[in-house]
Amino acid sequence: MNSVITETIVRYRSMPVERTPQRLDPLGVQSAWLLVPLIGVVAVGYALYSTLVHLGQLRSPALAVWAIVVLLIAVTVAAIRTHPGLPPVGLWSNLGIIGVALAAAVLFDAAVWGANQRIQDDWGQIAVALLLTAMPLYRPVAEVLATTTVSALVLGALAAAQASTIVIANHPAVYATVAATPVLALAFGGAGYAWTMTGETLRWREVARDGQLRLEGELRQVAERMVAQERATALNAEAVPFLTGLLASGRITPHDRERARAIATRLRRAAVDAVGRSWLAETVDLALAGRGAAADPQSRSRVDDPDRLDRVLSEEQRAIVGALIGTVADLPGLDASSVAVAVSAPDCPVFVLTARAQEHRRVLRSALVPFLSALQSVSMEASMRVRDGGFTVRFAYPGRRTP
Repeated sequence: MNSVITETIVRYRSMPVERTPQRLDPLGVQSAWLLVPLIGVVAVGYALYSTLVHLGQLRSPALAVWAIVVLLIAVTVAAIRTHPGLPPVGLWSNLGIIGVALAAAVLFDAAVWGANQRIQDDWGQIAVALLLTAMPLYRPVAEVLATTTVSALVLGALAAAQASTIVIANHPAVYATVAATPVLALAFGGAGYAWTMTGETLRWREVARDGQLRLEGELRQVAERMVAQERATALNAEAVPFLTGLLASGRITPHDRERARAIATRLRRAAVDAVGRSWLAETVDLALAGRGAAADPQSRSRVDDPDRLDRVLSEEQRAIVGALIGTVADLPGLDASSVAVAVSAPDCPVFVLTARAQEHRRVLRSALVPFLSALQSVSMEASMRVRDGGFTVRFAYPGRRTP
């Protein structure tokens, strides 16, 4: 069993993570989601305006209408697919969104083919560029730059092919440049921002990790002092009175021997528990301390993780799980004594958090769903089930169903 647990920890802690803001800062990207539908509205609005400007140049009004419909599909899919409730955005989602937008631009060019007078007021390159601006938040920069290059080449080639009908005579390469520039400029701008953001996030993590290593010795000393204090408290509460009674009586009975054995067993178990407390158990106890639940005799059993599978969680996942537990602990209607976390399946760990709370279903979902989305953004599967008077949050690694 130990070999299975070790293999699981190594496998999941060494999983490569895409360098994207959505993966590295999922909660931050969730707050920026409204930019995507806003960009979509701007793209469709400009397409409508540009089509009206081109009314006298349309060779096929039907194709122009279809171009706007296809663009509307692209921006709708982009808004839905990047929603915080559906992370993460995958490769095929990115290719599909940009591919459909590019198809819309091609349809518009077909609608004005042979009658287009200017390239700079076409809406195809602007719409594609706007969508490409948002993609670096969700996909790796190299991937976005690759789709940008292809889009710029396609739009540039279409513009160059219309050189014979353009009012201002010039070399076809000039028209290609005019069409490709907005795509390259906006997409490279978005990619540069995402690259800086991911770099700063990774740099901050390194600083935090170095600080954690420097504090490790001090934290270990604090833990040792806490264990010693707990032992002293236990001795003063039970062992000292027992020994005092023995000294006063001057004799040892069989009952005294049994009681001494029981006291020693309890002290030994308490010491082992104090030294072997897991990160997850400490997190739950600290979160509930403000509600007076940490002193509950049952607090030691709030987390059922006999195999210490919480060690599988990466730093990013621990941060999100810690925030989730803290949010649960802050729910006004929470029954703190009902909070429990069970961890099972050493080969593919599953975490189940259950609690009772007198909160409306909408309030619970509003408070907890962002953290579920964040867990999904860092390569986990997460779900929540709300029942009258309680709720269950499940999160696990891919490969194990979380109903």
